[in-house]
Amino acid sequence: MEETIKVKVEPITAEAFRPFGRMLEDKEPVFPEVDPGEGRVAIELLTLKRPENPRRLSQMAVHFSYNQTFIPVRGSMALIVAPAPRNREQGHERFEVAYEKLAAFIVEPGQAAFIDKGTWHNVVALGAECQFINVTRKNPGEGTTDLETEVGTEKAPGARPYIEFLDLKKRDRRVIELEL
Repeated sequence: MEETIKVKVEPITAEAFRPFGRMLEDKEPVFPEVDPGEGRVAIELLTLKRPENPRRLSQMAVHFSYNQTFIPVRGSMALIVAPAPRNREQGHERFEVAYEKLAAFIVEPGQAAFIDKGTWHNVVALGAECQFINVTRKNPGEGTTDLETEVGTEKAPGARPYIEFLDLKKRDRRVIELEL
């Protein structure tokens, strides 16, 4: 049986979000970046549909070659984050997840959440769906991100090789439960 990690979803503030990245604020630009030779910065408009059980998730993603920005334009999302693993050299199957430092933030239309490289993350639509701008990495020839394939599915690990997906339920026998 799995252990349930409860995480309260809070409104995002610059101070609370700082351990994971930054919020875009007046007169303080953020700089999307991709490591040299590792694809290019891409901007895409995506629609995230609310899952059957939006309060429970067992998957997180992490990437080390670029940072990422989420900007809802219609509908709100919960952005679930945890600090970057300190043991990156031990490989994907052993990456640490600091469960005690998990956080979840409500990101409203017009707000922009910029996550640092290496930050564990996942997103959930809080309404029926959330349309958002995703500032991400793409390799030449890649199309728009297929959220139905990449978010919370068994197909995720093969979707894009530069993103590490971790099934918390399989590896750690844990699930995250959002307290809305």
